[in-house]
Amino acid sequence: MTLDRTERPPHSLDDVRAVAELMRTGLRSGAVRRMAVPLRQVVEDEQGAKFLAMPAVSGDFGLYISKTATITDGPGPTVTSVVPVFSTSTGDLLEVLDGAAVTNLKCAAVTAVVTDRCAAPDGSVLGIVGSGVQAWQQYLGVAAVREITQVRVHSRTTANAEALCERIRAAGAARAVVCASAEEATAGADVVSTATTSVLPLPISTDLPEHVHINCMGAHTTQSRELPHTLLAAVTVVVEDIGIAVAEAGEIHRTAIDLASLESGEHTGLDARPTVFSSTGHASLDLITCAHLVGHTHR
Repeated sequence: MTLDRTERPPHSLDDVRAVAELMRTGLRSGAVRRMAVPLRQVVEDEQGAKFLAMPAVSGDFGLYISKTATITDGPGPTVTSVVPVFSTSTGDLLEVLDGAAVTNLKCAAVTAVVTDRCAAPDGSVLGIVGSGVQAWQQYLGVAAVREITQVRVHSRTTANAEALCERIRAAGAARAVVCASAEEATAGADVVSTATTSVLPLPISTDLPEHVHINCMGAHTTQSRELPHTLLAAVTVVVEDIGIAVAEAGEIHRTAIDLASLESGEHTGLDARPTVFSSTGHASLDLITCAHLVGHTHR
């Protein structure tokens, strides 16, 4: 048994591609649909702090996990999380992983999976709204499956946008530029990624060319979201799981395509319309990411 809360090396494009392939295997084989994944549990105290648990168990991967997190307004990190990883065959605790590391790698990998299925094969321009940790994961996820030559970044804090652009320039051949608005960052982009904490819809045009794909990764609920209902109604929506997406982000997701159907081709098609990956998160993908990190392969 290893209790591993140590800092792991930052994950690379190779890590993102490896986890993305593990996700594809789990989705195609039916392993994801066979997982037991209840709705996340949220407890809130009288101070407004939130305490979350996201469990998942998979016989195919031989693992049980439960991402456990706190969300507070205290002086420390806003979100603190860990993921204990257990063997289903022995019940042993294998590792305790840092929740942020799991989430970041998971988000980059699922972005790679969805973008590879939905985005134009020759898409080369990426627009990012946001400049934090998730914005970097979005760059990694899209760059893992497309040859990105230009990245356009908008953030409310220009210095943060410039810092992200510098990191992207240092990582590869893409030219990264800071944009003055969300409209400027997204207009003409082949792939768009939104990774903000905005509770109001971002000013992104609803009149998009049919080849455009959007990864909507910021927190959104039935009351708040990064993308307006008018845009979601005009595109083909992809979600991790329809039941969880409807419960957590609203009925507009009822007619979405889930990841398993997208990857296996068990759907009616992408309808020659823009596509949006409206992500609410799903513990099955955290479990698959943990399988990669602890060295458990799909059985």
